[in-house]
Amino acid sequence: MIRSDAYRIVVVLLGVLMLASLPIGCAKKNRPAETETPGKNPLKPGPGGPTAQTFVGRGAQRQENQQLLRSIGQYYVLYNTEKGRDPRDLKEFLDYLKNDPSARTAKIPQTLEDGWVVMVFTPNVSGNPILAYEKEVFEAFQNRLVLFRDGSVKLMVEPDFQAALKDQ
Repeated sequence: MIRSDAYRIVVVLLGVLMLASLPIGCAKKNRPAETETPGKNPLKPGPGGPTAQTFVGRGAQRQENQQLLRSIGQYYVLYNTEKGRDPRDLKEFLDYLKNDPSARTAKIPQTLEDGWVVMVFTPNVSGNPILAYEKEVFEAFQNRLVLFRDGSVKLMVEPDFQAALKDQ
């Protein structure tokens, strides 16, 4: 009998504690409107834009930009396959990209027009030259993403990048 009374007391106390804690956790917090960014994950940035200058931001941005540079390389090879030659300049390549719905969906023409990626158009080049690169360098490590003609994307430190750019 004493044991069942103790159980009832414990159950009633637990119930009271649970009910008492509900209003505390349910209150809405009033935040300023400018700090809220609904639907935007800071660790999943959109492609392009200036290079992030924090390590976490750069890590997230690097993944997006790396995939975007790979896509640019694939469209460059596709252009070469369809037309039988490389594009002469950025305008010609952009016209080709704007006619492709998949490229427009991936925002490739927009990122090239915004100028955060610089494309290098060098005719009749042998080897594996630089095709495109991030315009701004990541200041902490002095590096940037670089797309090569074979479609590979590498992270290069600034002195190596400048030497490779000069050699083509």
